[in-house]
Amino acid sequence: MIIPIEIDEEKESAYLDAWQDAAEVMAAQPGFIRTYMFRAIVPGSAFSLVNVAEWESTSHWEEAMNVCPMMGQRLAVAHASNYEAIRTVLPTTEQPLGGGGRTPADLSPAEAHRRVVDGNLTLVDVREDDEWALRHPAGAVHAALSTLPASLPDLPEGPLAFVCRTGTRSVRGGAQAIRAGRSPVHSVAGGLEAWEAAGLPVTRPDREDAADNGGRTETAVRED
Repeated sequence: MIIPIEIDEEKESAYLDAWQDAAEVMAAQPGFIRTYMFRAIVPGSAFSLVNVAEWESTSHWEEAMNVCPMMGQRLAVAHASNYEAIRTVLPTTEQPLGGGGRTPADLSPAEAHRRVVDGNLTLVDVREDDEWALRHPAGAVHAALSTLPASLPDLPEGPLAFVCRTGTRSVRGGAQAIRAGRSPVHSVAGGLEAWEAAGLPVTRPDREDAADNGGRTETAVRED
């Protein structure tokens, strides 16, 4: 299914956050294969965003739409060369999370930040490339969830804490790390939203360093 999206540039970030939440729900439905979000790279493209969703059958798609209707269902023809993939969501595993059903332990944003500053923890942001480029927790490294299995061997030894936008993908990422034999593994409770709400430093691409005002950060102002 190809879903074209017309949206103002200033509303794109909020839209992508909403799409990510919906895609995570769809990923748990029977028959889901994968979904991609593409952004236009050629001026004059008919649509700024195009969502391509792959399902085992039309009936699976229709059944899933009863659970969580995706935002817009128009079909369109888009030239692939005009777009680049910016996000990928794969099926939610049906196996129990973590080795033996274990999931990563929650860690508050403040405690995660303290341990990173002390050099006792590696903070791993598992959001997609475009989310990371917009802003990310200061001191974090990047390993998108969609490619995490291949990235895990390259992560530093020692304790890991995974972070995403709200805390859902970080649990999945942490569970993958546990299955791969990493320990200890944590998930930052509430994700980047909670991190920013706590006034912790955030790095943005248009600033060399995170703005930090006595432990509170000017970059905690939400963009979406």
